Amino acid sequence: MMKKNVIGIGKCVPINLTTLDTAFSPYFNEFNISGINAIGQQKDTFVAMIGDPCKYKRYMLEPEISNDDEHYLLSNGSIFGVNHSPSMLAPGIDYCIELVPGRGLRTLVCFHKEQILSADYRLTFYACGLLISVPFLVLTIMAYCITPKLMDIHGKALCYYCGCLIVAFTTLSIAQLASSHLNHQSCLSIAFIIQFSFIACFLWLNVMCIETYLLVRRYIKTGNSTPINPSRLFFYYSLWAWTPSVALIIISMIIDLNPTIPSTYIKPNFGAQSCWFESDVESMPYFYVPVGLLVIVNIVLFAMTATAISRHQQTLDLRRLREDRASNRQDRRTLGRLKRSFLVCIGLFFIMGMNWAMEVISWAAGGVSLAWSAFDLVNALQGVIIFGIFVLQKSIRRLVWYQINKIRRNDYHEPETCNIECSLLTVLNVNGIPNERIL
Repeated sequence: MMKKNVIGIGKCVPINLTTLDTAFSPYFNEFNISGINAIGQQKDTFVAMIGDPCKYKRYMLEPEISNDDEHYLLSNGSIFGVNHSPSMLAPGIDYCIELVPGRGLRTLVCFHKEQILSADYRLTFYACGLLISVPFLVLTIMAYCITPKLMDIHGKALCYYCGCLIVAFTTLSIAQLASSHLNHQSCLSIAFIIQFSFIACFLWLNVMCIETYLLVRRYIKTGNSTPINPSRLFFYYSLWAWTPSVALIIISMIIDLNPTIPSTYIKPNFGAQSCWFESDVESMPYFYVPVGLLVIVNIVLFAMTATAISRHQQTLDLRRLREDRASNRQDRRTLGRLKRSFLVCIGLFFIMGMNWAMEVISWAAGGVSLAWSAFDLVNALQGVIIFGIFVLQKSIRRLVWYQINKIRRNDYHEPETCNIECSLLTVLNVNGIPNERIL
């Protein structure tokens, strides 16, 4: 048996390090034209080239997760990948083998220069999109904070959502642009911040979906969209958004940093290969499963809200037909309001719901194609789109501009409009809101 040093997880041993008392013997397969001829066998003697052959980054093959990673070590020292490109990996050049505690022998494949350049280009492009979004998210928060009429429950939830996105986008762009210059502790801290901020972001998005549904239901049942105690309701929303986020990050930190927890548990392994989870196996229970559940709940809430609006609109149409007092002009005005309201709902659903759903689907499908990259770019530019929907909308823009002029002590006529809830209730308030107050 040959001895091999094991330093760290998933990292090949540098040449100048001494060996430890860790024995291993891989299974060799006979080589012929077809690639594989015999079942793997252990050999009593073999030559191990100690050292890291990779000039750039490397990735671990995980055949138990993906069939594309199925591979065999041949008796001539090469690696044959059944579905891998290239199919043959040369020893001491293209790969190295590492003994990973709790996971056995693992094959680490070297990235080539062109792969690194291509990956770096995509990461840089995505990180730039994230950084472009940040100032627009900051402007959205500022616009709402200086405008009291916008700071209802939905407006406050939107500000917290944007705040979490700012933290998530900033730290994620740092991790993607400067990960090679960060030490392990910095990388670990950034990974925890990214996890916490994104989970909190999804939960605040869920709060907005819940509040939108309850807003519509309250108006349909009572004719009043304002809750009895908004402060208490927002306190409960805050508990729902922050408690699971804090609980999940504490669990992740305990499992990841506590050495007494056995390796049979799935650990996040932050910082092992990047400033994020080590692989998809680790990210699934700590990120993608919670995110996927929240996305499903949000889609259901959007569907229930759209159904409630549609049914109430049908009720209003029947009422007008029975009373026979609706003119063609009123019908056209109502149809216009209906279209505007549904455009807002569709925009919310696509930008704040479907985008994240595509992110989860992209992860599940292992998407690296141009189509998934397009969704990633739209997701990265989410701040620009949110600013356009929630600030540049004419009625909200007039409110914000009035507040800016008020702060600057300029004489500016206050617009007769209501808060953000009116933009969601346009179609419901056909006869209840004066025409000049319809958004």
